[in-house]
Amino acid sequence: ALVSTQSTGSTGINAEYGNDDEDEELVPYNPKNLPLGWDGKPIPYWLYKLHGLNLYFNCEICGNFKYRGPKAFQRHFAEWRHAHGMRCLGIPNTAHFANVTLIEDARALWEKIKAEKNKDKFQKETEEEFEDSHGNVVSRKVYNDLKRQGLL
Repeated sequence: ALVSTQSTGSTGINAEYGNDDEDEELVPYNPKNLPLGWDGKPIPYWLYKLHGLNLYFNCEICGNFKYRGPKAFQRHFAEWRHAHGMRCLGIPNTAHFANVTLIEDARALWEKIKAEKNKDKFQKETEEEFEDSHGNVVSRKVYNDLKRQGLL
């Protein structure tokens, strides 16, 4: 008996007309609250455990949304909800942030990435080079010092 029936009772409107059997809904017996398959019946418990649907993953960036199973959790990083959460934080949704679900972790990682980018960025004051009339290449500071001294 995988199917239980729920009756509306004999005091309702259906009792007057005698069509009480037509309006009864068949509710599948599902004591463990397993997800329903394509046929409307609960999936087998072994399949439920195999796919890891008993595990819930929480993503703070998505507004504390819970994902059921590792497959859905991994897939959500490319979906609109996670991308929107990252955009609201002012962080690009790139591969660097895969598997990052906490807002504080995402912000710390973004600050670290920005610091690395700024370190590699061209610094005009220290890296700019000038060439004097003799063909010697010197830094901006040395060039300005020589120019002030009147040696160029």
